[in-house]
Amino acid sequence: MTTIRDVALKAGVSFQLAAAVLGGKKYARAAEATRQKIFAAARELGYIPNISARILRGKASKIIGVMIDSRAPESMYRVLAEVENSADRFGYRLLSAQAHDNPEKFLDAYHSLKQNGVDGIISFAHDYSQLNFHLDDKLKDDPKIVFVFNAGETCCSAVDVDIVGGMTAAVEHLRKNGYRKPALLIGNHLNPLPLSGRKRVDGFSRACPEGRIFYLGAAEDGIAGIAAGCRELVRDTLLPQKFDSVIAENDNVAALLMKQLMAAGIRIPEDFGVIGWDNLLIGECLPVTLTSLHYDKREIADSILKILQDKIAGNPEPIRIEFPMEMVIRESSSRNHRK
Repeated sequence: MTTIRDVALKAGVSFQLAAAVLGGKKYARAAEATRQKIFAAARELGYIPNISARILRGKASKIIGVMIDSRAPESMYRVLAEVENSADRFGYRLLSAQAHDNPEKFLDAYHSLKQNGVDGIISFAHDYSQLNFHLDDKLKDDPKIVFVFNAGETCCSAVDVDIVGGMTAAVEHLRKNGYRKPALLIGNHLNPLPLSGRKRVDGFSRACPEGRIFYLGAAEDGIAGIAAGCRELVRDTLLPQKFDSVIAENDNVAALLMKQLMAAGIRIPEDFGVIGWDNLLIGECLPVTLTSLHYDKREIADSILKILQDKIAGNPEPIRIEFPMEMVIRESSSRNHRK
């Protein structure tokens, strides 16, 4: 079995320094290049620290548990990727648990993660309003858990984004560009809507009281159902009733809508404006590039780790941070923004 001394020898450092760096010790004084040499040597040699021994000695496991829905939006997995990078910089590794629309399974996973000695937990999966189950409420008394996105007000610590503010900015942007009859488009119509959907509806209703909200398909209908819903919506409602713009629930729904609008001979953005959500790569690949709302995923990931580290250190006070949303303005929503 590879030991810490083997790692140190390969990296050309003392075993004390190797142990300190791999253990995430604050007193580990090493240049970034040296740290990377140590991590590379550990990976190449397959070094695995004895976590059980660390825990028995009363030390931190340096492992963080993560709970995330296996069918979570792509944007959420992009945040998770940044969390992994941040965790590495903080000297932690991640142990993840996944399920889909099964909060009871997540509750079991939570207990398993705790039994395996994780130092703290990050939960992306907690709002299951359509199943009348709120994992964040059940776990709110755990001082070493951080909920990410759409956590209830009673939770101890959480990181979120200002969806209502983002929706307000989107409506204002459309109005500044001469669009007078906007609508909000929600893809899969879950009943009741999850908190993220309710925030979108609330934000749109506040910013545009005269606007309309449309729902497309059921969750089980998938992409085909949403595409068919977009086609019917364009044909039967948006064009006959002279709507001139849409804010879509996400970039994928926006892309499907744009395809149906263009197939009907509608020019984007001259005749119709479209704004997406999440700033996915697809937005830059469309024939008309897509304006989209998004948030700084790296900054959010760093904040999640800093809050959790603070909680692991023993801070009992709740910490909640809400990040603003930003708009990436491209062709689809600005009549004066053609490339």
